[in-house]
Amino acid sequence: MPNSKSRRQWSEFFSNNKRQELFKDFSVPLLNDKGKKQKTSSSKHVFFPCHVEKENDGENSIYRGSTGGVIISGKQYITIKLPYGLSANEIWRATIDQNGKQRNSLSVGAKKYKDKVQKQYGPMFRALKLKAIDQLCEIRLIVQPPLKTRSYSAKTYPRFDIDNYPKLIIDSVKGNGLLFKDDNIFISEQIKLAEPIEDGCVWLSCVFTDEIDWLSKTVDFDWLAGRSI
Repeated sequence: MPNSKSRRQWSEFFSNNKRQELFKDFSVPLLNDKGKKQKTSSSKHVFFPCHVEKENDGENSIYRGSTGGVIISGKQYITIKLPYGLSANEIWRATIDQNGKQRNSLSVGAKKYKDKVQKQYGPMFRALKLKAIDQLCEIRLIVQPPLKTRSYSAKTYPRFDIDNYPKLIIDSVKGNGLLFKDDNIFISEQIKLAEPIEDGCVWLSCVFTDEIDWLSKTVDFDWLAGRSI
């Protein structure tokens, strides 16, 4: 699990008074493309030049790209803002292979989601010369469902089941030239819901930790029961 210092740095940033500024649309003119088309080593996408603006908020840096991406970088974490996800029923489709066996593959909608995310963040990571994360860390998702005008309770508010979110969203930013190389770097995961916003979004964070020896950890039943949170 991440140490208390990294948890504080991450949570303090997301609870400060400037967090609403991150929900604003960001749009700046694209740079003129005078060079040749470039490709990442692990993707067939063509990534065009991306203009990125940076602002500092204490020890954190906020990057906004002309592709629509938002990256927040702190000492112990990096966070990106992703489009709202798809339901489990929309992610997979069943197909029959040449041997007559049923296989599950990504649906057209899921492929479009991944393509959209990679076109947002591939150019930004290239422009910032950020390498894909390859160290053990905790992954956290904060999900903000699309805003509804009707009043709902926490139980009845329309949203996907919380276990719908991780797989497609995490896979969308996996690979060389993206956020992290492989999801085997994650030794812990948290998913939480937060206040709805227009169109919805998902904040994905990689929180770095020094506590990497999970092989020797015993089961903490107090933590399972919520007594040590």
